[in-house]
Amino acid sequence: MLKRLWTLCALAIAAVFFSAPVIADEYPSRPIKIVHGSSAGAPQDVMLRKLAEAMEKASGSPVVVEPRPGGTGQVAMAYLKGQPADGHTIFSDATGITSVLQLPGAAYEWTDFTPLYRIQLDPFALYVKRDGKYASLDDLIKDMKARPNEVRIGGYGTGSPHQITAIFLADQAGAQLNWVPYKSGSDAIAAVMAGDLDAAMSNISVYGRFKEKTSVVGVTAEDRVKAHPDVPTIDEQGFDLSRYHWRGMFINNGTDESVVDKLYAIVDQGVNSEDFQEYLTASSTLQGTMSRADFEKMLEEQAKNDAVTLRKIGMIQD
Repeated sequence: MLKRLWTLCALAIAAVFFSAPVIADEYPSRPIKIVHGSSAGAPQDVMLRKLAEAMEKASGSPVVVEPRPGGTGQVAMAYLKGQPADGHTIFSDATGITSVLQLPGAAYEWTDFTPLYRIQLDPFALYVKRDGKYASLDDLIKDMKARPNEVRIGGYGTGSPHQITAIFLADQAGAQLNWVPYKSGSDAIAAVMAGDLDAAMSNISVYGRFKEKTSVVGVTAEDRVKAHPDVPTIDEQGFDLSRYHWRGMFINNGTDESVVDKLYAIVDQGVNSEDFQEYLTASSTLQGTMSRADFEKMLEEQAKNDAVTLRKIGMIQD
């Protein structure tokens, strides 16, 4: 009987040992996978592939980027949730996570994930047709006031950072707009070029692709973007709208803290690598590094502000 008891205890101890979470000394023990909800070739996908190359050098382990579009990021979220909380699977999302996951029907809350790293800041930009009826932001605002709810401004999605940023601007101007959702900010810019929209809210990082046929009348960066010094900030035109579309990383709740710390260090080395810094400059974007604690605080505040705006436009109820 005593021998049997010792055998059962030994088996129990072994079970705990072999089922224990991955710890930092063993990490990474296999390739790291980064999933995201954008399409292949989208700005987020391009950024992550650049970063993955640098992370491979820092970790000595393969780093794979896998687009899983659909459900405004929730397809990729579901994939992460189906993986072990061991730091080998990362979910990358952006500013919209705190608004989209407050909408009716959302499968998750942003707090279902552990914030890991804020990577990149991509200022919002307001696009109009080059040589069209708007030569400046002031021209557009005047038209919005003259034609309340008739000026068509589009961008990615409904309840998205693009829409929320446009609403912030309209509120400060004392004007109203007619928001038109598109599958991407680039699709909205193309609609501006075709004359189907009056303006588009997107990001400055894609300006190079559309500069021949569009103009940016304002950017939400604190200072003018070095790559486009002729583009004025919205703040310098009399508004208070310094706001960035950030892109970052999340992991499963319950991941061992030692693994989280090591993964943060790997990402940090990648972000600060010479190659990735060159990419940031070339893409007119900024480094978004902050501590994990500050990233979480930022998300909490952003979620509160998003809720106020979503209630205002009737997308969520108290």
